[in-house]
Amino acid sequence: MMNKKAIFSLLFGTAIALGANTIQAQDTESYESLMKKGNDKFGAKDYISAKTYYEMALKQKANDPTAKQKLSETVKKIQEDGARQEVFYAHLDEGDRLNGQERYEEALVEYEAALAVFPQDKYVTAQADAIRAILKERKDKQDAFDLAMSQGETLLAEDNFDAAIMQFEVAIAIFPNDKLPKEKLAEAKQKKQLYTEKTARFDKLMEEATQFGLRKNFDAAIGKIEQALELFPNDLTANAKRNEYQAAKGIADQYNGIIAEADRLYEAKAYREAKAQYQNALSVVSGDAYATDMISRLDPLIAQQDAEEAARIAAEAEAARLAAEAEAARIAAEEEAARLAAEAEAARLAAEAEAARIAAEEEAARIAAEQEAARLVAEEAARIAAEEEAARQAALAAAEAERQATIKTMLDTADALFAQQDYANAKVKYQEVVAFDEGNAAASAKIKEIDGILAQMAAEIEEHYNHAMGAGNTAMNAEKFAEAITHYQSALFYKPADPTATAQLAAAEKAESDRIAALRTQYNAFVKEGDANFKTNTFDKAIEAYTKAEELNLETYPTEMIARIGEIIEQNKLYELNSDPILLAAGQAQRFDFNKIEVAVRRSNYVIVKVRNPHPEKTFPMIVSFGSSGGKNGGFVLPVAATEDEKTFIFRIGSLYKWFSEDNTWIEFVSENNEVEISKVEVSRSN
Repeated sequence: MMNKKAIFSLLFGTAIALGANTIQAQDTESYESLMKKGNDKFGAKDYISAKTYYEMALKQKANDPTAKQKLSETVKKIQEDGARQEVFYAHLDEGDRLNGQERYEEALVEYEAALAVFPQDKYVTAQADAIRAILKERKDKQDAFDLAMSQGETLLAEDNFDAAIMQFEVAIAIFPNDKLPKEKLAEAKQKKQLYTEKTARFDKLMEEATQFGLRKNFDAAIGKIEQALELFPNDLTANAKRNEYQAAKGIADQYNGIIAEADRLYEAKAYREAKAQYQNALSVVSGDAYATDMISRLDPLIAQQDAEEAARIAAEAEAARLAAEAEAARIAAEEEAARLAAEAEAARLAAEAEAARIAAEEEAARIAAEQEAARLVAEEAARIAAEEEAARQAALAAAEAERQATIKTMLDTADALFAQQDYANAKVKYQEVVAFDEGNAAASAKIKEIDGILAQMAAEIEEHYNHAMGAGNTAMNAEKFAEAITHYQSALFYKPADPTATAQLAAAEKAESDRIAALRTQYNAFVKEGDANFKTNTFDKAIEAYTKAEELNLETYPTEMIARIGEIIEQNKLYELNSDPILLAAGQAQRFDFNKIEVAVRRSNYVIVKVRNPHPEKTFPMIVSFGSSGGKNGGFVLPVAATEDEKTFIFRIGSLYKWFSEDNTWIEFVSENNEVEISKVEVSRSN
C-alpha cells in the first residue's frame, strides 16, 4: 500500500514542471554549472529538466534576473507544449470515440484536427486513412442503402411489416456492419409481433363477448368488446356488436327489474299484485316462459287466499259474540267482590283499636326501663374518665421518649451524610433537627461547620470554572474548536447550566460543526474529482485528488482508493525492468531495454520507480530519459527527497507526446550529484 507520508510521490505530464520547485539547491554545485546545464537542456528542448536546473540556480542566487528570465521562458515552453498536447489528445480521444461508434465523418474531422497539431503522427494518420477508405467504399452503396431505409420507414409507418422487414434486410445486405438497419429491422419485427399478438388478443376478446352474449350476460359482453375496441377503436364489427348488446341490455334490464319486483311480491304473498307485474313482464318479453309459469301458479293461490279471507271474517263475528257474554259475567263478579270487601273493612277497624291499647301499656314499661339504664351509664362514665386521665399521662411520657429517639435518628442520619462528605444533604438534615428540636446545640454547630466547608468548596469550584473558561477562550481564539468544546464542558461540570459557559459551548460546537462542514465540502470535492479521474483511468490525477481528501482525515475511502489504484497498476504491468536494488553512483547511467508497446495502450502507460536516498542530508534530481535505437525521444525529472525512507514515484508517462508517438524501447536513469538506490522499475498501464 502506498503511504502519502514521504513515501509516495505522484508525477504527471507537465505538472512536474509546476512541482519541481521541491528540489532544493545544493552548495555542492555552482550557479554557473547549474545555468549551463539548464541552457543545455533548454537547447535540447528538454524543458522539464531545464526548469529544474534554473530553479536550483535561483537557490544559489536568489532573484538573479538571468535565471528568472530563463525560468520564465522555460515555464512558458512547458505550458505551450502541454497546451498543444492537450489539444492533440482531446481531438485524438474524440476521434477514437466517434470511430468506435462508426460515426466516421465526425471521427475524420477530429483526426484531421489532431494532425493539424502534430502532422507526422503515425497512429492518427493511419486512423484517418482507414476512415477515408471506409467512406469511399460506402459512397457507391449509399444511395441504394438510403432508398431501402426510406422505403422501409414508409412501409413501417403504414404497418406493412413484411414489406418493411424486406427493405431493412436489403439495407443490411448493403452495409452489414451498420447498426441502424439492424435496429430498424428489429423494430419492424417487434412491431409485427406486437400487431400479431394484438390481433389475437382482439379475436379472443370478441369470442368471449359472443359467449357472454349467448348467455345474455350483456354487461360482461359489452366489457369484453370495449377492451377489444381499446386495441382497434375503429373496428366496424366490434362497434356494431357493442350497439347490439347495449340495446339487448336495455330490454333485459327492464324485464329483470319487473321480474324482481314480481318475485318480491310473490315472496310477500301479495299474489294479486305479483300477477299484475308478471303480466307487465310479458308485455316487455312476449311469451316469456318464466312469467307465464308464475301466472299459472298464482291463480289457485289467489283463490285460496279469497277462501281464507271469508273464513277469517266468520271467525271474527263468533269471537265478538263470545266477548259480549264474557263481559256480562265480569260485571256480576265485580258486584259480589264489592260486598265482601265492605265486610272485611269493618273487621279491620276493630282489630286496630285493640292493638292501640296494647301499645300504650308497652310504652309505659319502656320509659321506666330507660330511666334505670341512664343511672347505670352515669356511674360507668365516672369510672372511664378516671382511667382516661391515667392513660393520658402515660402517653405524654411515651411521646417524649419517642421524640428523643426521633431526634437521635435524625442526628445519626445527618452525621452519616456528613461523614460521606455529602454536605448539602447533611445540612438539610441538621436543619430538620433544629426545626424539630428548636435550639439543638449539636445540630446548630454542625450547620455552622458545613457552611464553612461549602464556602471553601464554592471558592474551589469558582477557581476551576474560571480556569476551564480561560482555557476554552484561549483555544477558541486559536480556532482550536474541539479543544475549546472540552474546556467549556469542563466549566459546565463545575457550574451546570451556567449561561456564559453554555453560550460559549454552543458557539464552539457551531464553529467546529462549520469547520467540519467546510472540510466535508472540500473532501467531497476532492473525492468527486478523484472518482471522475478514476472512471477515466486517469490514475495520476485521481491519486492526487484522493491524497488531498485523505489528508482531511474524514474517511478511509480515499486511502482505499489509492491502494486500489496501486493494485490495478501493479496487476496491469507490462514490463518489470528491475526488482533487485541497484546503487547508482553520481552521474552514472542505468538503462533498461524493453520491446515496443502497442500504440493503443501507450496513452495509459505509467512508470513506477522505487528509490532510496543513501545520504538523506541531500536532495537532488534524478534524470529519466526514454528513447529508441534512433536516440533519445524525451524525459522528465524525479526529485529525490532528503529521507532514508524508500519512495515510490508513479509517473504517467503516457501523457508525454513523444512516448505516445514514438516506438520507444528503452528507459534510462541518471542520478545528479549523489548516489541513489533504485529497487524497482516497472512499465504498467491503467487498464
